[in-house]
Amino acid sequence: MARMLPMAAVKDGRLHRHRTEYQMQTNRTVVATILLILLGLVLAGCAPVPTQPQRADPDIARAQALMQQQDYAAASQLYESLAQRRPGAEGSAFLLEAIEAALRADDLDNAQRLLELANARPLSDRQQLRLALLRAELALARNQADRALEVLLDMLRPDMPLDLKKRHLRDLAKAYRRLGNLLESANTLQQLDALLQDPEERLQVQTEILRALSALNERTLETLRPSPPGIAGGWMDLALLIKRYATEPQELAARVMQWRATHPDHPALPQLIDRFVAQLEGQIERAEHIAVLLPEAGRYAGAADAIRDGLMISLYELPEAQRPLLRFYDTSDPATAWPVYAQAVAAGAQAVIGPLQKDSVRQLLHAGDLPVPVLALNKVTGDAGAPRNLFMFSLDPEHEARLAAERIWQQGLRNPVVLVPEDTLGERLEQAFLDRWLTLTGDRVDSQRYDPDSADHSAPISALLHIDRSKARHARLQRWLGQRIEFEPRRRADVDVVFMVATPRQAQSIKPQLAFFRAADLPTYATSMAWNGHLTAQQLADMRGIRLPDIPLIVNQEERKRLGRTIPGVLGPGVRLYALGTDALRLQPNLRRLLENPWESVDGQTGNLYVNAERRIERQLVWIELDDPPQLLGYSNRMDLGGNGAPEEQAPTGSDLPPESAPDGESQASQGQADAAASSREP
Repeated sequence: MARMLPMAAVKDGRLHRHRTEYQMQTNRTVVATILLILLGLVLAGCAPVPTQPQRADPDIARAQALMQQQDYAAASQLYESLAQRRPGAEGSAFLLEAIEAALRADDLDNAQRLLELANARPLSDRQQLRLALLRAELALARNQADRALEVLLDMLRPDMPLDLKKRHLRDLAKAYRRLGNLLESANTLQQLDALLQDPEERLQVQTEILRALSALNERTLETLRPSPPGIAGGWMDLALLIKRYATEPQELAARVMQWRATHPDHPALPQLIDRFVAQLEGQIERAEHIAVLLPEAGRYAGAADAIRDGLMISLYELPEAQRPLLRFYDTSDPATAWPVYAQAVAAGAQAVIGPLQKDSVRQLLHAGDLPVPVLALNKVTGDAGAPRNLFMFSLDPEHEARLAAERIWQQGLRNPVVLVPEDTLGERLEQAFLDRWLTLTGDRVDSQRYDPDSADHSAPISALLHIDRSKARHARLQRWLGQRIEFEPRRRADVDVVFMVATPRQAQSIKPQLAFFRAADLPTYATSMAWNGHLTAQQLADMRGIRLPDIPLIVNQEERKRLGRTIPGVLGPGVRLYALGTDALRLQPNLRRLLENPWESVDGQTGNLYVNAERRIERQLVWIELDDPPQLLGYSNRMDLGGNGAPEEQAPTGSDLPPESAPDGESQASQGQADAAASSREP
């Protein structure tokens, strides 16, 4: 029988059940409510929350405006202030902009200070690359191309961002150009061209490629042309065409068409070639009647004879239809230079070659406007600028002294000493070397002078190498100790090269004495007056290893023998004068072209010839090391391009500022040779 529960118990059970159900329902409601609240919070977090708009720093816009106004100094100060107020990467970006602006303002000391500040800040990988570029550009601005090249080569990375890679290649090409390495500069620009898309930008870079290669001599281009040619060889072939046919624009155009057929896939833009051909047509000035002003008597008559023969060699090498009329005028008396010039012009001369003596050239320098162009065969200076039509060309030995300074510097040598004869020429060449070295390095150089008529140069050499100081220290030490001590004198340790001015006789005695005074290991540089184009066996034994620059015809024995079959004097010691006459006629139609295109040059017997802004003909010479046979070391490098010579393009800049603040865009030993350059050696 079922057990009956009391009514109270039943009610209590129902109540408990209801309470339980209510509690469960309540719990579900609470949970649901909590879930709804949480969902609302999540949705609220996704919704935009109205906030006050953050105001941009007005100094950012001001700095950008100052950059656009080219007030770079003020912009640099403002960017530095922004960098001080902003932490982290943003502040570092402003500091880089401050450096950029300081460089543009040519405030190099301030740029250096800011670079040092940036070195102490945390930088991203990109900012570190840009800082390295700025460091290299500061070195370039300070004419420290070797330092810039070191920085640029050290920062090479395959994953460099494209904009920084373009800037890096521009800076690298500039550094090579400043160092005179035009071939590497052209190769670097070819890499840049491959990265560019804009046709105008590519045209500018390709023009620079062709300019750099056209400044090289033909032998260099032929020797270094790769095989198969590829793109680089194609550029060299094109530069060779320009050098060989510059005076014949129509022939050049036809040759370029053949070149294009041989290099169908070459990246050179058609408008690049068209520009060069059109430009040449307006720059070649071929004269049909040329007056030659040379002395027929007096001190310079022998030199004039050699120059005259050189002119005739060059004349008869031209096609008959292109040979100008050469009419010779006597300027033995320098005072007649201007009247003779006027007489020649009145007789129909369209151009003048000469005069030779310095006094004659000075007359034309101060004559005012010259109605027809003059290629004077000497160089002089004056208080006022030279007349527009006066060009000067000579075998000036000062040029060789400057080339020696440049060559020594380019070889990484930094502590030269100088030994020159105590005469006017020695003083001039000493000063030319010292001035050029000071420009290149900012450093001064120790020098000594020797008696040119003596064979004993121990005193000046001992003083130059501080052997005398070593001996003096030894004598003092012996006096202090009161006894004899073993002693071997030592030369100074800070010298790494010797530059000397000497004739073959003088050089033959100086070189062994340098070895005697513990300097046999030092490279020895000289000018071309140290040899006559050949050495006797005894001279070779005493002078082997001396390095000097000379004209191409001296070292090109094949060409010299060919010319010697027509004019035997070319085989003698006056060869440099014959070469001067030969090149004078070759230069005449190219003077305007070379003046307006400082990158371009003419291969000559006296060197690779170009014109500077003062209308002076400069020469790249061949460096040789005396031996049997002489060792050819290559042509001297041009250091005027991109430095003190041709203008440079402004490298593009790249900003690393935050997006909301980034600016828009990112001899002369023989009498003939002495007369040869006699006038160029006059004080």
